[in-house]
Amino acid sequence: MDFQRAASTMFSLITQVIAALWLAAPPPALASNPVVHGSSGLSYIGLHNATSGQDYFLGIPFAQPPVGPLRFRPPVPWARGNVSVVNAMFDGASCEQNVPYTNNRISEDCLTLNVWKPTNVVGKLPVMVWIYGGGFYQGEIQRYPGTYLLERANKIGKPIIYVAMNYRLGIYGFPPGQAAADAGGTNLAFKDQRLALEWVHKNIAYFGGDPGKVTIFGVSAGAISAAYQSFYNEGNIGKLFRGMILESGSPTTLNAAQPDDPVREAGFRFIANATNCLDSTAPFECVRNAPADVLSRVNKDLFVVEPYYRAIGQAPTIFGPTYVPNDEFFPAPIPQLMHSGKFAKIPFISGALLDEGTVFVDGPETSIADDHDIINWLTARFPGLYFGISNVTAVKELLSLYPIHPAAGSPYGTGNETFGRSAQYKRFASLFGDLAFQAPRRDFLRSATNFAVPTWSYIFKERSLDYPPAYGIAHGSDTSFVMQTWGMSTPNASPAAIDLMQTIGDYWINFAYYLNPNPRNNPRRKFWPQYGRAEIALQLLASNVTTFKDSARAEAINFLIDGNGFYS
Repeated sequence: MDFQRAASTMFSLITQVIAALWLAAPPPALASNPVVHGSSGLSYIGLHNATSGQDYFLGIPFAQPPVGPLRFRPPVPWARGNVSVVNAMFDGASCEQNVPYTNNRISEDCLTLNVWKPTNVVGKLPVMVWIYGGGFYQGEIQRYPGTYLLERANKIGKPIIYVAMNYRLGIYGFPPGQAAADAGGTNLAFKDQRLALEWVHKNIAYFGGDPGKVTIFGVSAGAISAAYQSFYNEGNIGKLFRGMILESGSPTTLNAAQPDDPVREAGFRFIANATNCLDSTAPFECVRNAPADVLSRVNKDLFVVEPYYRAIGQAPTIFGPTYVPNDEFFPAPIPQLMHSGKFAKIPFISGALLDEGTVFVDGPETSIADDHDIINWLTARFPGLYFGISNVTAVKELLSLYPIHPAAGSPYGTGNETFGRSAQYKRFASLFGDLAFQAPRRDFLRSATNFAVPTWSYIFKERSLDYPPAYGIAHGSDTSFVMQTWGMSTPNASPAAIDLMQTIGDYWINFAYYLNPNPRNNPRRKFWPQYGRAEIALQLLASNVTTFKDSARAEAINFLIDGNGFYS
């Protein structure tokens, strides 16, 4: 085992040297390769897409590789050393993942970002920074190119710069347990994101972006992350960004736990045991020095739950926010911080899909037959499925607010159809969607309204051809509409759906420009009012974009917002 560790350490050092040489050796700059001249003589060589009129700069490091002694530590800004030219023509590695998600190279050395820009930038353009989702255990920037969003922005005469960042996932971004906290290893993924935003603030002007007009946006865990960035230093975020777009994710979507939470401690014991560190006098340091391949396997094994609990979208897990005194993001429970206004008072859009819960409660071998099954799920205590709920009495009271009959469940609007599943499936899908998405969305919007923050909200109701009918308007199915890729591989896409995609793109781009989704001097788009105390949201549905009162399932959602000892 000592030999294996030594070999792994040597391999890590070799790969770091190779990476440094690759960055230091200036690639041949072809006539078609764009070059951006940055600070202190540093240049970036990217790729040019003549068809779209765009330049891409890929795999730009913003942090030192978080390996060796930097594993499980806060990110350290990238040090250029004697590098004068960054080869930005190739994607960087994707971060270590819990489940297969990518064909891209995977590595712990993954803290890079990509930049997309129009070839001929005039002036300083608004910047949209994307944070990917994936439950904090999977995800990569390669899945979210900015090409088509930039094309839409150019078409409406409002060009933008687009940036997408990697951040550490699984045990690398969220090492569990008190020992990790004692070693300064809490909320590392959010610190990665913060450092990427600092890079954008310092460098994006060289690419034609305006560092004073940065909007952060993301989906699912990416939306949650964007919201969390507004909690940095109790809302004193500096000038790194001025607006947010939160797509299916809010500050209280996940329950933040303390480091010594029993399930997180169990997660650390699993890691320590699997790396032969359990009996070490310093288990956390032992794990820090574990061979990369061993830790990669542990990262996957920790996530596994029995088939009964294994849904299409497995969440929540122990990977997520930790609150601890003096933490720069969460020195107290998130609801307490949010309700007391300890977040940046910047405009934001927050929305969700109609049937958020379906993919999280259904899988090949799941069985939601009665109340007992729902209680089992909500009170599960596994690293791979953990809500943090222990109050069974509160769960039963919540269940009483969700009718059993299928017509009331999700997918909504499907009557008594059960899609071959029990009536409890639609009931639990409705409850899960409210617990994780709709209630947290309303809660944050209400909190922001209390502090006079301009906000807008939406519910996406357009059917996606990517999901079977049993999942309805499912979680994540709006992303292709945001990224302007809907219909490219979908021959059955209707003109109305294409128009909806363009409408969404226009709203998002307008927000990046004006901190308001409404276009200036363009009456073609439906006026989108602020959410406010009237709680008015926008329905995003092809051929019927309209406003409505955001009041569905009010009693149940208010029960969730009020807490009622749910997590006690």
